[in-house]
Amino acid sequence: MAVFPELIGKYPIESLVAKGGMGAVFKALHPTLKRHVIIKKLTLRGSATITERFKREARILMDFKNDHIVRVFDHFKEGSSHYIVLEYVDGMSLDQLIKRQRSLSSELALVIFLDACRALQYAHGMGVIHRDIKPGNILISRKGEVKLADFGIAASEEEDDSGLTKEGMTLGTPSYMPPEQIENSKNVDRRADIYAMGIMLYEMVTGKKPYPGNFAPETVVLIQKGRYRAAGKVNPRVLPFVDKLIKKLIKPDPRKRFQTMDAVIKTVEKFLSRYSADSLRSVLSDLVSGKCQDEPRYRPAPRKRFLLAAILVLLAGIGAGGWYAWTEGLVHRYLMPDRWGELRLVVRVPKSQAEAADIFLRARIFHNDGKEIPEVEDVRIVLRPAETEGADPFHTFVSNRLFLAPGPYRVKLTADQDLHWESFHLLPYSMAAPGEDGVRVLQFRLEDRPPRPLAVLTEARDALTGTVLGEAVFSAYLRGEWKPLDKLESGDLTSGAVWKLRAEAEGYFPEVFSLRIANAQERLRLEARLAPRPGSLVVETPAGSYRLTLNGLGTAASGGPEMLPLRLGTVKEGRVEWELPASAYELGVARGGASGRASFRLEPGRTVRIRVSDEGGTLRFRVEE
Repeated sequence: MAVFPELIGKYPIESLVAKGGMGAVFKALHPTLKRHVIIKKLTLRGSATITERFKREARILMDFKNDHIVRVFDHFKEGSSHYIVLEYVDGMSLDQLIKRQRSLSSELALVIFLDACRALQYAHGMGVIHRDIKPGNILISRKGEVKLADFGIAASEEEDDSGLTKEGMTLGTPSYMPPEQIENSKNVDRRADIYAMGIMLYEMVTGKKPYPGNFAPETVVLIQKGRYRAAGKVNPRVLPFVDKLIKKLIKPDPRKRFQTMDAVIKTVEKFLSRYSADSLRSVLSDLVSGKCQDEPRYRPAPRKRFLLAAILVLLAGIGAGGWYAWTEGLVHRYLMPDRWGELRLVVRVPKSQAEAADIFLRARIFHNDGKEIPEVEDVRIVLRPAETEGADPFHTFVSNRLFLAPGPYRVKLTADQDLHWESFHLLPYSMAAPGEDGVRVLQFRLEDRPPRPLAVLTEARDALTGTVLGEAVFSAYLRGEWKPLDKLESGDLTSGAVWKLRAEAEGYFPEVFSLRIANAQERLRLEARLAPRPGSLVVETPAGSYRLTLNGLGTAASGGPEMLPLRLGTVKEGRVEWELPASAYELGVARGGASGRASFRLEPGRTVRIRVSDEGGTLRFRVEE
């Protein structure tokens, strides 16, 4: 029988939910709310990092108020243990549901996916990146409510993470991590969460993960190149829309994914609008509560009659007109001029600091009540670049129109490494002076940063295997010649210039980078993937057709800097020759029911000849290196 304390803090304990090496999880009763809660206990001693992450999770979630994120009611320390008091979700986790059902329909998976996206949309808006999205961190109640949990390794712009996540450190669950998070968890942004959501959607509709759950070199290469079996091929019932959605969510290059959760949500909401939301939510509730085991077939709502469609179009037109009048401020300015004022933000950033697309700007508005300074709710600030003259040394960013009740406010502007606070008082439209439009414009001008010494951090890897190349040399083109970075004097490389950098290693093709470094960029992390120089492989077989593979695959990278795909196919002429990147290989040969393998290593500029003989249905190999 499990033994547990009767009371933790002020919370009566009802049961022990789970126990492990780092702590325990209890089900308890909140003494004043009279509702069940979950208490997480951390008992691990001697690890300041884990303890600090535990406390950071509580601090982050205490500020969250969202229907799709598990609430935190309390956090405290008692004795040598730390505790977090969380909302109790009566149901199961998504990974339990997938395991029981094997896979979910595309429609039901999208309902769960959409709620999780809304949770991340809120978290991202609060400046928090989750970094550990997976089915085990999605909880579903018996009522069909979907909630995101476990912000234990989240990154927050409001919390200093420098002591917890080091440069180059990898945090997260391998199967759900994008390439940039595998290489360095410190600098990932919201697009890492978007990628993980795509992996989770794939798992929901197939019951499988697109990539193995490990950091083996071959797995990392697959993730980096985005090679996986489409969900529709694993489960033919997967809708084409879901296959296409997953493909964009898990692009290896973060620039080619969805850039915000807003875009993902709009895409999914538009698709699901054809289905009954209540019916889908009811099925989810029944599955979690055990009232049913199998999903019904879902059908999009039938087309409405022409008259109903006409009425809807008319209502939509009226609604669109009303929405236009509201968003353009016509209602605020002309119908309620005493109750509303208008604010615009203008930010000027020196062009020498960075390209406009690379500048990070984020603004938030707070009520200046002189006490708690709460943030203004339901105000979305978007700063977009405006056109400027070519001679203008500044980029100009202008916000959308912001309609606020008159009163005192504060604005917080985060601009790359700069932080600006400014207090202001917004007047109503009715108090505008004659001839003025009544719009309050706040202007921010960032100071230019002079060029500074540039620190360059480098790493080279084998483009084929991902192995770190310890003997690689990085050089800079300086004063007409290439000079190794470790031979340069301090200050030879500075920001505010264009530099040519070269990575090279024995046995590999060199790679040259031409990089423009802005004034504000003082550190460059350069990671090169070098293509091995090729060797030649000659395979000789007896007469007949023999199917060849390398490392178990029917394709391989061809020799050369680009390493283009090479289809191996079948040998019919008795001899084939390929140029391949230098590496270790295993040649597979098959004919009919006979097959065999031969391992060899290809060195740059060398030829390996493999002679295959067929001795009574047994294939034998002679490797000549």
